[in-house]
Amino acid sequence: MITIIAKFDVIPSHIEEFTKCVINCVRETKKERGCLSYKFFQNRRDKSKFTFIEEWLNDTAIEQHNNTPHFKRFLEEIRHLTNGDVQIEQLEKPPSVFQ
Repeated sequence: MITIIAKFDVIPSHIEEFTKCVINCVRETKKERGCLSYKFFQNRRDKSKFTFIEEWLNDTAIEQHNNTPHFKRFLEEIRHLTNGDVQIEQLEKPPSVFQ
C-alpha cells in the first residue's frame, strides 16, 4: 500500500470554487480500481490550506489515476485557484513486526 499526501495552498478568494472542483474528482476517484482511500481535508487554522490523504494499492493504480480524464480535468480547473505547485509526498510502511 502506498499513501500519498497532497497539499494545496488555495488563493483565499477562490476557496469555494476550489472545493467545488474537488467534489467530482473525489467522487470519481473513489470508484477507481486500486484506490483504497481518498480523503480531503481543510486546515482548521488556515482555511486556504487543503490536504488530500490517499491510499493506493500500488504504483500501477497511482499511474492509472494520474491519467484519468477526471483527474486531469481537476488539475486544469484548479491551476488558477492555487498559489504555487501542489506539494506531494509518497509514503509506505517500512517492514516491521507491528504490521
